[in-house]
Amino acid sequence: MISLRLTVPGPALFHLGPCFLCRRSGAETVRIGTMASPGGPGHRAYETPLCACRDCLGYLLTLHHAHHAAPAHRCLAPGHPH
Repeated sequence: MISLRLTVPGPALFHLGPCFLCRRSGAETVRIGTMASPGGPGHRAYETPLCACRDCLGYLLTLHHAHHAAPAHRCLAPGHPH
C-alpha cells in the first residue's frame, strides 16, 4: 500500500528542482509532502519527497481553501495554471 502525506510548509525553503505537478525541472520548488511505500517481503521501503513550484503551490492552496469554504461561498476550483 502506498501512503501519501501532504503538508503545507511553514517557512518555505525553496530550492531548484522538478515540480511533481507540472513536471517542470529547474524551477523554484518547495517540499510539500511525501509518498511512501512500506516495503515487505522481497520489497524495499521507499520514501519519495514531493515538491511543487510556486505556481502549483498557489494552485494547491487555492484548491484547499475552495474545498474548505462554507458551502454557500464555495466556488468551482480554478483550472491548473499549466
